[in-house]
Amino acid sequence: MTSQRLGKIPLVLGMPIILNQNFDVDAGIVNGCVGTLKSVRFREGVNGERHAISCVIKTLSTSPDPLPHLASHESAVLQDTVDI
Repeated sequence: MTSQRLGKIPLVLGMPIILNQNFDVDAGIVNGCVGTLKSVRFREGVNGERHAISCVIKTLSTSPDPLPHLASHESAVLQDTVDI
């Protein structure tokens, strides 16, 4: 059991992930895409808490042509920055 509040889960490299939003339909980075967490970038809050701002996932259902500095089938996923 974690000491985190409900709704917070620990992010562990290698854990399975599933996307719940379309990020790049043409490249296959879409809602329902299943993969593995490869890395996470954080920002630190004023009280030392860490907030995930982006991650790299690996999934075979995406385009094999990665962005520079990423391996085949790896994709960068950014935090949702849309305010409505």
